[in-house]
Amino acid sequence: MIKLIWAQTCDGVIGKENKLPWSIKSEMDYFRKTTLNQAVLMGSATFVGMGSKALKNRLNYVLTREPSRFEKNANENLVFIKDPQILIDKYLHNPDQDLYVIGGAQVFQIFFDNCDELLRSIIKKPYLGDVYMPQFNYNKFSKVRQNDYEEFTVEIYKRVQNGKTSY
Repeated sequence: MIKLIWAQTCDGVIGKENKLPWSIKSEMDYFRKTTLNQAVLMGSATFVGMGSKALKNRLNYVLTREPSRFEKNANENLVFIKDPQILIDKYLHNPDQDLYVIGGAQVFQIFFDNCDELLRSIIKKPYLGDVYMPQFNYNKFSKVRQNDYEEFTVEIYKRVQNGKTSY
């Protein structure tokens, strides 16, 4: 399954200078617990913003126009790819493997129409930023769960197909 996972403010802010504009331990714990031992995908700007390091205990894919730029970083848990279709073919509607798309905005745009699930954390306080979540049409998704925490709320949506929530 392809799942988009992100945190945003009520205004849609998702980043500032290639980093998160907030530091909320409980939200990071939620993200870590959800993606642990899974495959994650990020764009090269997100990768560089995270210090050009893979997330531990995950298979990390980095979507980049220039995979050779990062050859020295590559290893069995850090794979640089140029063609997003490779991951779409491998993970879309695959009940045995999950791919969590973790950003940034351009990567979310590429994968939105080919994802099975959305996991959106809404940060309750406002933060300033320079990167916003793209405006998506959620009509093809149904909210199946909402979990409220002190500083954020998680909304989980699943794709609707033929009038039924997929899988």
